Amino acid sequence: YHSVHITNLNVPKTYVLDRSTYDAVGASAPPPQHAPSWTDGTPNEVTTVLPTTPISDTPMTTSFTSVAAKATEHPVLPTAAGELNATDPSHPSESPTRQHLALGGGEPKPLIMDCQYEIKARECGFVLKWYFNRKLIYQWIPSRAPIGMNQFKNELQINYSMSDSVNYKYRALVIRNPKLNHSGEYMCSVQTYDSFDRRMARFQIVVPERMLLLHYENDGDSDNMLLIKCSVFMIYPEPNLLLIVSGNLFLVSSRTLVTADRNHMYNKTVYGKIDKHLLISPTSISCVLTVPDSGYIRKRETIYYDPTPLTKWSRLRMDERGRFQLLPADGAGQLNPLAGWMISLIVFLQRLLCRHGTESIK
Repeated sequence: YHSVHITNLNVPKTYVLDRSTYDAVGASAPPPQHAPSWTDGTPNEVTTVLPTTPISDTPMTTSFTSVAAKATEHPVLPTAAGELNATDPSHPSESPTRQHLALGGGEPKPLIMDCQYEIKARECGFVLKWYFNRKLIYQWIPSRAPIGMNQFKNELQINYSMSDSVNYKYRALVIRNPKLNHSGEYMCSVQTYDSFDRRMARFQIVVPERMLLLHYENDGDSDNMLLIKCSVFMIYPEPNLLLIVSGNLFLVSSRTLVTADRNHMYNKTVYGKIDKHLLISPTSISCVLTVPDSGYIRKRETIYYDPTPLTKWSRLRMDERGRFQLLPADGAGQLNPLAGWMISLIVFLQRLLCRHGTESIK
């Protein structure tokens, strides 16, 4: 192999900020609109994949999540500074899919991005560099102190040691206080006089939602249609909302509303309609929230019960011949003769049992 090559780029796919901490501090700078792609022929390698399991709440007509419950919902493994100490090529970091969570009541956990590589002995001219959206932000030459550059000049912890080995000591990029504008594409490059290698990965900051609501009701335009509404409040970045009925029927949203405040917090609502005749009561209705370019997933679920059977029984009446009739909204209509006969028999038996019980008491 070449005299130097990267073996692993350990960049977490998602960093979830603490909701209460963010509310107290707010956004310090606008996030980038869209990170530019690398256009020099190098493939965009995403080395991190976050396996997450959707989390559903107890079914109810309107379900929501509070800020206090967030710590138990996020499938996160916080990494404290120093956890990756004494790491060298023979002892790689534990997991590239790690999420970092800033715990409430304290300073946010530093964000650690590790660039693991191998270099042949007695190589000359070694330089390690980190880029953010194609801009150089960190450089380290073993014979010199590491330095931060550009917008990250005062954001980095440049004395963070990953190994005691002289050629691996300051290889990591450590951001002291991750912010919204740190979402983007990161690249590590290593080079000597004889060879060169680099890898890149996408990283996304997420501010969790304050509330996620799922609700259904009768559509005002048609009694046969069910209107489903899913809303999320105060989340970053803009999420995707997907409505699912009966576990596998995906609804195309009939309307979507999106707003954002000056701190780039998004409110989003999607509406979906479905014919009630397509539903077998009871049936599940779900809303799945996902954040693009991350493993952040939330799910809300409720159960739909068809109230029509109860409504039918409430409109029964007996005519002068002892037959039962079903009165619809317009007052017309009659039950099937067999159904009416069965209802009459049930009423007769109930009266007979009641009379027998009364005579027994006497």
